[in-house]
Amino acid sequence: MSATPADVDQDVLAETLAVAARLVGGPLRAVGQPFPGSRRTLVVRTVDPSGRSFVVKRYHSEEGREAYAREASALEALTGVAQTPTLVAESSDPRLVVMGDLGDGTHLADALLGDDADRAAAALSGWATAVARLHRAGHQVRDTFEAGVLARSSEPVDVDYLPAHLLEAVSVWERLATALDVAVPDGTFDVLARVPDRFRVDACSLSAADMCPDNNLVGDAGLVLLDFEFALWRPIVWDAAYLRVPWPTCWCAWSLETSAAEAALKRWRNAVAVEWPEVQGADFDHDHDLDLATEAWAWLAGSWCLAGLVDGEPQRVNPVKPMPRTPDRVLRFLRTASAGPALPELTEVALRLARAVETTYAATDVPLAPAFTGGAFR
Repeated sequence: MSATPADVDQDVLAETLAVAARLVGGPLRAVGQPFPGSRRTLVVRTVDPSGRSFVVKRYHSEEGREAYAREASALEALTGVAQTPTLVAESSDPRLVVMGDLGDGTHLADALLGDDADRAAAALSGWATAVARLHRAGHQVRDTFEAGVLARSSEPVDVDYLPAHLLEAVSVWERLATALDVAVPDGTFDVLARVPDRFRVDACSLSAADMCPDNNLVGDAGLVLLDFEFALWRPIVWDAAYLRVPWPTCWCAWSLETSAAEAALKRWRNAVAVEWPEVQGADFDHDHDLDLATEAWAWLAGSWCLAGLVDGEPQRVNPVKPMPRTPDRVLRFLRTASAGPALPELTEVALRLARAVETTYAATDVPLAPAFTGGAFR
């Protein structure tokens, strides 16, 4: 759920500005209202008397402890080597970062929700190019990033938390299958926990992780990735698979026009092949790493979405961020899982779960993003 200006505690805002002002060595004033965003954070544009502009991001409560450690460490590690916001200053109490202001602009989600297919396809390829740039630059900063996360964390932190999520998904799917009255043998989903050990191409880098269509800025210099709260070190194939699921962790998860998605994936592959030539080979392509990551994302994100339905959680509605129906997303995830060649052990159970979701929740296809249908959801 997005925060609105009315939700912002004015005392917290005043304290945030005061702390940031001490960090940069001079008074700051807020420009406009705080940016809409997660309730985990407060993000506000500021300016000093000389006209320098900064973006201040504060992390709330203990929920923000790890987000601060990851984002500050990623920005610090990438400064000077990648096109990301510059880390100007930071505070661990209260937890906040001061970043250079990249200015105003649109983002990929704007293009996908618009009515111009060419613009959306271009923005999609721009996203892929930015991700490739991050991968090539982030490949060099593992030690700095990991040391930064550990130094900023008062408790142990998994630098790569995806294996733990996949292990958790094993028991979650067992529960969900039971809830949908789909009988599965014991140990059916254990294969999910073994996915991280099955990649053949050794290609890892720093990832922003939550690289949703609105976590970027499209300006004159191209698309720049924003929001490193969930940054981690992991195989780059997980990010490439975002274009094939698509958008497993994001609200703007409308379907993509196939040729546009394939063109973007080709753009990413060609760019990262400079560092990892193996991404052009069979071990990375169909029937292995890329399919493996795609199917694993389908099972993982499917567990998150279906658990909310089974548990009766209220579905979010935000007219500013129109989302596909959750049942439809679950059905797409399961169809993706059933059609993939990398985890054949799960093909039949994916088909049975998909039929159960269709029947129980009246699920149907996720529409294409409006840009690919003339500006309409259909």
